[in-house]
Amino acid sequence: MNRIKSIVVDDEQESRETLLRFLSKYCPDVEIVGQADSVNEAVEVIRETSPELVFLDVNMPVENGFKLFDKISDINFYTVFVTAYDQYAVEAFKHHAVDYLLKPIVIHELMITVNRVSKLLEDKNKIQQLSALLQHIKTPVEQTKIALPTLEGLVYVHTIDIVRLQADDNYTSLYFKGGKKMMVSHTLAYFEETLKEQGFVRIHHQHLINLQHVEKYIRGRGGYIIMSDETSLQVSQRKKDEFLRIIKRLK
Repeated sequence: MNRIKSIVVDDEQESRETLLRFLSKYCPDVEIVGQADSVNEAVEVIRETSPELVFLDVNMPVENGFKLFDKISDINFYTVFVTAYDQYAVEAFKHHAVDYLLKPIVIHELMITVNRVSKLLEDKNKIQQLSALLQHIKTPVEQTKIALPTLEGLVYVHTIDIVRLQADDNYTSLYFKGGKKMMVSHTLAYFEETLKEQGFVRIHHQHLINLQHVEKYIRGRGGYIIMSDETSLQVSQRKKDEFLRIIKRLK
């Protein structure tokens, strides 16, 4: 994962330098792209650097840290409040703070907080990738065809007509809407790579499915799904979380 683009906002230079030193030494995943000593300066730095994470002091002259959220309409970064006063905690979490660190900063707590942000960003990136995939399959520009090798030659089929694919050693069985079935001499891994941009998802080491043909998900340890051809397919526990995120985006 890329380093977390971050800025530090604090009116006290000594506090900023302490936090910057801790981040540099103990949090290598953080990349400092800017600093500010007031809310107004922070607004400018955020506009210039587009940070993913803002370490924000609360008690500053002229305007406290919470005023930052009144000046930025599109909050697309995570916030960690850093302050010497614990009475602001409730207000901080009302502003969806990732964490609330009290000064003097405890290094172990800082590392835990950065790790939490790293995981949030990783999940956010996955969701964005899945969202792009789902947008693609919901509004296809054209129906895509793939070539399937047979004894007679190549057969071209529309990918939207494929309900599911099932591994059979070095072969793969393809099941189409209407009940048609074909077996071809390609592995399931080959089709997983070939069809990944067409809305096909691996849910099990034996099963690759077309999201367009999912009818129902039944909860369980891994759970299982019902396809449009009324087939029931198991979702492996290892694939469950990713599959559920996709299904939620389809709702």
